[in-house]
Amino acid sequence: MPLQMAAPNGMAQGDRVFLWLRIATFIAVAFTVSNALWAAWDQGATYDEFYHLEWPRRLARDRVDERESAFRFDSKTPVLLPAALAADSLESLGVESERTLRFAARLPPVAFLAACLWLAGRLARPAGPEAAWLAALLAALDPNLSAHASVATSDLAYAVAVLLFAWSLLRTDDSWRGEALVGALVGAAFAVKYTSVLLVPVALAYVAARGYRAPWSVPWRVALLAASACLTVSVLYLMVGVFAPLGSLTFRTPALQAVAQTFPSVRLPFPRSILTGIDLSMDHNARTAWSCFLFGHTHPGGVWYYFLGHWLIKTPVALLIALIFGLWRLRPLWCEPRVRAMSVLFAIHLLYFSFFFSTQIGYRFALLCIPLASVLAAIGLARTPGARGAWLIPFVVAVLFERAPYFGDPIAFTNIAVWPKSRAYWYTADSNLDYGQNRERLERYVKRSGLAAITDQTTVTPGLYVISANDLTTFGNFRANRWLIDRDIPAVNFGFTDFGFSITGERFEDYMNETRVTPSLASFEEVCGGELPHYPPGSQIPFSQARHPDEGIPEPELVNQA
Repeated sequence: MPLQMAAPNGMAQGDRVFLWLRIATFIAVAFTVSNALWAAWDQGATYDEFYHLEWPRRLARDRVDERESAFRFDSKTPVLLPAALAADSLESLGVESERTLRFAARLPPVAFLAACLWLAGRLARPAGPEAAWLAALLAALDPNLSAHASVATSDLAYAVAVLLFAWSLLRTDDSWRGEALVGALVGAAFAVKYTSVLLVPVALAYVAARGYRAPWSVPWRVALLAASACLTVSVLYLMVGVFAPLGSLTFRTPALQAVAQTFPSVRLPFPRSILTGIDLSMDHNARTAWSCFLFGHTHPGGVWYYFLGHWLIKTPVALLIALIFGLWRLRPLWCEPRVRAMSVLFAIHLLYFSFFFSTQIGYRFALLCIPLASVLAAIGLARTPGARGAWLIPFVVAVLFERAPYFGDPIAFTNIAVWPKSRAYWYTADSNLDYGQNRERLERYVKRSGLAAITDQTTVTPGLYVISANDLTTFGNFRANRWLIDRDIPAVNFGFTDFGFSITGERFEDYMNETRVTPSLASFEEVCGGELPHYPPGSQIPFSQARHPDEGIPEPELVNQA
């Protein structure tokens, strides 16, 4: 049965879009866009926004594409060049307010949010008007899209790139323009994130499917796709580093070193910084002992349910139920080409991030799965009688009621399953909760509370001791703060990412008595024994650290005391 015939009734197409569905969608879109705009204005700089803006700024201003000068330059791309130019243009006009310049740089990501919602509806449109409106509604209700539309990073831009790629696959144009368009969008995706390598096998499968009746045409179709991709990504990288010989590049990973040594005179038909970025990212991932934090436990090397676990706690409960029900209702349509294509894109990314991606430090990396799941669930819900009924208004109100306390701070959102909120640090950490967005707000929170709080401390001190969520997990100053958690000391919320603990005189004495003595380790002799060099008085003692001070010391785990 064709997908456009999947609607449950035979009413005219124009009549099927009922007023309640449109009202609900307009409410959700208005809320999520205004939330992103206000957060973009009010919250402080996050940890890596500077790097996302500085790398494309240098590319445009100085034609510099090197990545070695800063660790976080390894994965940066030119996608936020409009954001950097917007801030630079205001600054050249005499604007000095850091807040205003930051807001200008965050406006392009808000535009990505609007494009994402529109594309979600566009992809679901062939299943009927209900599906189109429902897809935009479900995507708009998810707080994570507005959260990362409020900061100048590339995560939401990649979601838009994948939706555009999916749209190009589903076009019915059988001419050569189909391959050229798919290739161009693959190239555009490479100018956003290196995760776009996952799109390459899907694009090749698309070409093979298009040429199955004329196998002789497959090679030229692939060549056209590759040429279009290389041309597009080269233009987006401002043609910097295009046609560089492989032998002129320095690689760290053995595989790319071998390729460069074997084909030193081969010139790259795309920007060299793509290869150097992939090389550095792979090297950094191999050399870094990544750990993820979820439900009070640190998992070295990541855990397969990291993104699914965060989907369960960072999606409003009513929306979660609607998505699950919509995906379940989609079962009879699994063979439809449109459903199959989007399901493949969803599955290939989710499997990669769950089982092969070691940098599990944020739900944001899998952000593209949210609009894809919204489109698929909307197609399933559109088959349900009453999908456009008046129940949509209380559904939207329930979701927005859960999101309302986080208006202006959508990054920190956790649903009602995370309770009490003063223990949110047990459930999750890092950019899922505290991306640094509230560092500038903390002073306002403290003043508003009227409490004599102590902030920016590195160890427990008497008084109202205020620390961020990440400092209460193994990502931060966990050893110094574990005592607070083990003693179940009540916390006062300052926003959703900072917590104040009352350290009275008696309580502080207990802390000092119990933590001032470090227990001896079984490996004490191994660590501190042996001959040590002798330096006479007045001589200069060299400082060298061959390994991390904590290496070999077991990391304690956070105990659930919620």
